[in-house]
Amino acid sequence: MKKILVPIDFSEHTGTVCRFALEIAKKSGGEIRLFHAYFDYVIVQDSSFPSSVDTNEMFNQEMLVNIRNEAKVDMDKLVDELVDELKHEKIQNVKVLHTLTGGMPEDEILNISETYGPDMIVMGTRGKGEKDFLTGKVSSKVIKHVKCPVLCIPSKAKYHGFENMMYATDFNDEDIKDINKLFGFLIAYHPVVHCVHVNAGGDHLAGESKMNALKNHFDEKMLSGKLIFRVIDNDDFVDGINDYVTENKIDIISVVHHRKGFLERLMSKDHTHELLLHSDVPLYVFPGGEK
Repeated sequence: MKKILVPIDFSEHTGTVCRFALEIAKKSGGEIRLFHAYFDYVIVQDSSFPSSVDTNEMFNQEMLVNIRNEAKVDMDKLVDELVDELKHEKIQNVKVLHTLTGGMPEDEILNISETYGPDMIVMGTRGKGEKDFLTGKVSSKVIKHVKCPVLCIPSKAKYHGFENMMYATDFNDEDIKDINKLFGFLIAYHPVVHCVHVNAGGDHLAGESKMNALKNHFDEKMLSGKLIFRVIDNDDFVDGINDYVTENKIDIISVVHHRKGFLERLMSKDHTHELLLHSDVPLYVFPGGEK
């Protein structure tokens, strides 16, 4: 992992997001680029008095300067904190860079993703105002259009490493390729990947048969204890996922963003509410192969 882009909003959640990004970088080396897009325009209400309009314009210009200056102060402070931590731990293979710009966050994140070319984006699932990340226009647009994986960090997440990773499957032709990608993700953690299928009202024996067929492609990893296969019977998809996460101490849930079946259920309002707003487990969204 060489380049990690970290969009931040200086909310209380920023420290948690930076913690995950920093720990990932410590494991693999490379650089972290903190990114903040500040609000760079103010709507001026109409006035019938020209002098009033002039006053408003002057006030708005001053406000924008203050907004940018405050963002710069916050950014410099955060960069200093991360750099000091790296120096204290004598870690020399991690750089901390930053970019500050004006504009709409979703557009600016996509712009810098194109020019910077990150290997991963680490961002929060909620920011100021406690709006849910995946139901907001910022997150949905970023996940839909970026070409790299996105690690979504819930506001109450705690960093414990990534020893247990869940991969939820609906049995797709891309499963083998996608599971192998997961073993390449944060390889320094040597994660155990739990390949899970929630059998919501379907034929359990048919699910087991498909899972066994998938399992046969990973004999070597199975023997080393790195890959676990499970079929769960639960009429409620989200309950099945949450129960397994709790019982097996899952550190991260992985999702392929072209996978309609699982992802559409996950991204529905109720499921997002359950899995993200009421969960401390990060969500790793990575691009699959072409359909």
